[in-house]
Amino acid sequence: MGLAYSTKFDFLDIIEPIATYTDGYLLSLNLGTPPQVFQVYLDTGSDLTWVPCGTNTSYQCLECGNEHSISKPTPAFSLSQSYSSTRDLCGSRFCVDVHSSDNSHDACAAAGCSIPVFMSGLCTRLCPPFAYTYGGRALVLGSLARDTIALHGSIYGISVPIEFPGFCFGCVGSSIREPIGIAGFGKGKLSLPSQLGFLDKGFSHCFLGFWFARNPNITSPMVIGDLALSVKDGFLFTPMLKSLTYPNFYYIGLEGVTIGDNAAIPAPPSLSGIDSEGNGGVIVDTGTTYTHLSDPFYASVLSSLSSTVPYNRSYELEIRTGFDLCLKVPCMHAPCNDDELPPITVHLGGDVTLALPKESCYYAVTAPRNSVVIKCLLFQRKDDDGVFSADNDDGEDASFSAGGPAAVLGSFQMQNVEVVYDLESGRVGFQPRDCALGVGA
Repeated sequence: MGLAYSTKFDFLDIIEPIATYTDGYLLSLNLGTPPQVFQVYLDTGSDLTWVPCGTNTSYQCLECGNEHSISKPTPAFSLSQSYSSTRDLCGSRFCVDVHSSDNSHDACAAAGCSIPVFMSGLCTRLCPPFAYTYGGRALVLGSLARDTIALHGSIYGISVPIEFPGFCFGCVGSSIREPIGIAGFGKGKLSLPSQLGFLDKGFSHCFLGFWFARNPNITSPMVIGDLALSVKDGFLFTPMLKSLTYPNFYYIGLEGVTIGDNAAIPAPPSLSGIDSEGNGGVIVDTGTTYTHLSDPFYASVLSSLSSTVPYNRSYELEIRTGFDLCLKVPCMHAPCNDDELPPITVHLGGDVTLALPKESCYYAVTAPRNSVVIKCLLFQRKDDDGVFSADNDDGEDASFSAGGPAAVLGSFQMQNVEVVYDLESGRVGFQPRDCALGVGA
């Protein structure tokens, strides 16, 4: 069953399996006719959906380490192998959006159209190549394409394959630090839920623990549509904040953090709200692995932890891993879950108190040795060189070293927490639970 641009049907939901990867969560994309299948990162912190393009050996990724090499080629989408594929035109709203321009004629002007042609809307030249930036100085170069995307639909509880023709995505030939593709789930025009017509509804995910990365055949569901918002008793909902400068992110406010039985550490206004210039707040970003907090609040959290834990620090592992707090925890044998590491509770806007699962806060970076295992805190400092970057609506590349979000809630802290993005009511919901219950291969 195929529904062309099925966004007009209120009874349609999408249910897609999400697999655990070493540093994030993967969604399968079925693009083209016949379909070509790609595993891509699920990223609520960006809009563009893209896949490597060309041949399996032509896609170039710089600074990708062992994730991408000549001996381990990256699967690449072939436009010529899909009879439903087309290149996007310079006058499309997606082309204007990917080039971050407030002038709808810029892309066609760059494509070489004359003023009379692009002013009349008759320019048929292709959308010019784009550069799309991410945090950590990552970058992709490519062009926009259109093709059919096939997803797992649900209509009145009945599973049906659904096809969406004309889905716009990035066909990327080279990148820096991006070894595979990305499914953008932000609030911009290019995002997957936006193109499919679900931004007036919402979606949810329940991430498995990262130890499931050893078994990628075990998945948990991402639900898009009304089903994601139904029967949410027991959820903790915090208001979704808005930024006029960076409107495509999912913002929430952080009021404070409690370490163990200590008094709560109050967060500064930059974390609990967004100022008139659009700066501040916390973005919920599945494309970032760990939660990042800015100083001096982060320093206060580290200080409280250091004074609470009964274990010695491992400065050697802190240097080797880059984490700010690593501890020598007694352990006779794996999995070493019986420890005295304090729980971490975050206090969000709307009087929401969310106790994070302990495995979401600390991770054993070594195997037990001499009855000791090294566990590190999986929160990190928001550095001034820019954890975040994106394109804003003013056509400028937005580096967030001096502004933008004050913190990010990363995917590691969302494992074993069901998260609901309720766009209908403007709120984000959380419910800690075992996301492996009731799922299968």
